[in-house]
Amino acid sequence: MVTPKILYLKNDLLQGSRDLVFTVDHLICAGYAGRNRQAVQAHIDETTPLGIPSPARMPIFLNLSPYLMTMDHEIGVVGDQSSGEIEFVLLKQGEEVWVTVGSDHTDREQEGRSIPASKQMCAKCLAPTCWSFSDVQDHWDQLILRCRIKKEGGESLYQEGRVDMILSPEDLLDTLPKEIVTPKGGLALFSGTVPTKEGLIFADSYALELEDPVLKRKIRHDYQVKILPQYL
Repeated sequence: MVTPKILYLKNDLLQGSRDLVFTVDHLICAGYAGRNRQAVQAHIDETTPLGIPSPARMPIFLNLSPYLMTMDHEIGVVGDQSSGEIEFVLLKQGEEVWVTVGSDHTDREQEGRSIPASKQMCAKCLAPTCWSFSDVQDHWDQLILRCRIKKEGGESLYQEGRVDMILSPEDLLDTLPKEIVTPKGGLALFSGTVPTKEGLIFADSYALELEDPVLKRKIRHDYQVKILPQYL
């Protein structure tokens, strides 16, 4: 049995905040989950030059180890060809759902051989703050995902798009196998990403942001990428 991962978050409410202790029994990463097929194809076109095959079905769901989840500000990788993907992240326990922002960091060199292995090799970064989904459900499609990167001292906007580019939380959860979405198990579901501005970049750091322009608030998180020497 895989040991669950316990997360200690701050749930920002419409008034005030409260601590949230969330146990991740299942970590699932969705892929190719765009509502617009053209946008999905744009992401496929980004990864095709890396030798990554087109998916047999859409969306796909990858079952990963809960221990990969981290709220640290630095992650270690084994090579110089990895990159982040900004995503909204659903945390579901029973009938309650919270939303935050994260990055499905991926080893792109390994991705050409095995997509599941490329995901399993890298940490899944998560912001330490979340919102109750019920607080944003009525204006969900207006939320914005934004990712800035730093590379060799330069900073740029890497990804930006409204969450309506991705399948809605309801559709993602309805598409998942029912044995995963159980009332007893805590589920962390990464949504799939939005296209990059100028193709994949293996950056030194990533700054993630989920903006709610209606309620005038944001969730932010940042992390650096450290390439680990493999032989000492």
